[in-house]
Order: sequence, then structure tokens, then C-alpha cells
Amino acid sequence: PERDSDKDCLLFEFSSEPLLPCYHVQVSLTQFCNWFLLTDVLKRLKMSARIFRARYPHFEVVSLSQAELWRQVSISQVGFPRKCGNGGDDDEEEDEEGPVELVCCVPELQRLLGSSVHILPEEDEEEEEETPAPTAKCRSR
Repeated sequence: PERDSDKDCLLFEFSSEPLLPCYHVQVSLTQFCNWFLLTDVLKRLKMSARIFRARYPHFEVVSLSQAELWRQVSISQVGFPRKCGNGGDDDEEEDEEGPVELVCCVPELQRLLGSSVHILPEEDEEEEEETPAPTAKCRSR
């Protein structure tokens, strides 16, 4: 039943600025979706973590060890350099074992970052039932 609502779709993201790196990682047994590094989001929005959390408490923020993040990224993304760091910023935390904070990539956050998001459902060969276009949300629990 839940599988039917997770049909494939094409997602287009347009922005006048370079898109932030987005990582498809599993942060818990039940949650596997796309995430931004919180530090990248804060730089783009030019605000502190404290202000971000106060203004946007509905955006999910989780911690994951850097080693685990880069392990999952190197496995899940084709051609991703094994020791890439955090989007190329060498002056940021270099401690591979320290935690890194991730914020769930949802259309509302992408719009806040200056992107417009367009979701087009793929057409099924069998058009037995019409279902609404899937939303680009984190799937959890």
C-alpha cells in the first residue's frame, strides 16, 4: 500500500545560484532520504544555527558521524571521491570522527535556499488508478 504512493517521479530544481550538495543517506533504520549539510545551509542563508533552529523548528536536523556520512556517500554516489570532505571547504572541520549535522532536503527548504522545485510524475504503462503526484518529503517512521 505505501509502495504505491512512492511512485517514481522526475524532480527538477532551478536556481540562479549553484545548488548545494545533497546527500542520499540513511540516518536511522526507517529514514533514508536526501540531506543538506547544515553548515552549507547556514552559509547560504547567512544565519547562525541557533537562529535557524528558532525560525524553522519544523525542518528536521539530525547528527551523524562524518566517517559514517562519507562512508554512505562513497557507496551510494557513483564517482564520488572517497575523501571529498564537506563540499570542498578545506577550512571546515577536518575531524573524520566528529559529528556533522544534516538538515532534511524538502521543497520548502529548497525554496528558502532560492530554488524552484518542479515535480513531474512518470507516466505508467498501466493507467488503472490515478494517484496524486508524490511529494518530495523525507520518508520516516
